[in-house]
Amino acid sequence: MCALGGQQLLTAWDRSRALPEQEAVLSLLALAWPERSTDELARLPLGERNVLLLELREALFGSRMEGFAVCPECGAELELTVDPRALARGLRPEPAEAQEDIVGYRMRPMNSLDLMASGHAGSEEEARGILLARSLGLEAHELAQLGESADALAKRFERVNASAEIRVRLQCAVCRNQTVLDLDVARYLLREVAAAARQLMAEIHELASAYGWGEAAIASMSAARRAAYLEMLGV
Repeated sequence: MCALGGQQLLTAWDRSRALPEQEAVLSLLALAWPERSTDELARLPLGERNVLLLELREALFGSRMEGFAVCPECGAELELTVDPRALARGLRPEPAEAQEDIVGYRMRPMNSLDLMASGHAGSEEEARGILLARSLGLEAHELAQLGESADALAKRFERVNASAEIRVRLQCAVCRNQTVLDLDVARYLLREVAAAARQLMAEIHELASAYGWGEAAIASMSAARRAAYLEMLGV
C-alpha cells in the first residue's frame, strides 16, 4: 500500500470529489494500491474492499475512528469511537458455493460494480432486486420468473453478504437504550479525506503567502514541520 500523504492526499481528493461515491472510493484504492487494476478492485467482494478501506484509513488517520449519532429514543447525542483494525476482523464473505437445495444457482458476494448498477434504481426494493439478480448472474426479469425460489435466494444473499456490513452497538448514556448503527466506511473515509485535504490546502495557503514556497514543497513537508512553521507565524 502506498501512503497518501501530502501531494498524494491532494491528488486523491482532487480525483474523487467530482465522482459518484462508489467510483470515488475506487479512485482512492487505485492510488493506494497502484499494482492492482481498477477493474480488479471493483470486483472485490465488498467485505474485502472494506478491509482495504479500513487499512487505508488507519494508515492515513490513525487507529481511532470517531463520530456522532443521535439516540432514536431520547434524541441525545451518542459518541462513537472504534478501532479500524477491530472493525476489519471478520469482514470476509461466506463461501458462496452452489446451493443445490435452492434451485441450483451459484451466488457470488456483492462488489462495487453491483452497487454502481443498483444506484440508478427508482426504489430500495428495485435496488435489492438488481443486486440479487447480478449476484446470480441473471437479468432482473429472469429473477422475477423464479417465483417462491427468489425468496429463498434473497435469504441466502443476506447471509453471503453479511460480512460486508459494519455494525456498531452503542448505548445511550441518558436513557440506556441500545442502538445498532450501520457504519458506511466508504462514505466515512471520503469525508475524512476531503476534510484533511482542505486543512492541508489552508496550511499551504498560509505558508505560501508568508514564505513564497510552492504547493509541492509545502505538501511534501511532514505535518509536524508545517505545524512548526505555522506556530512561528502565529497561526
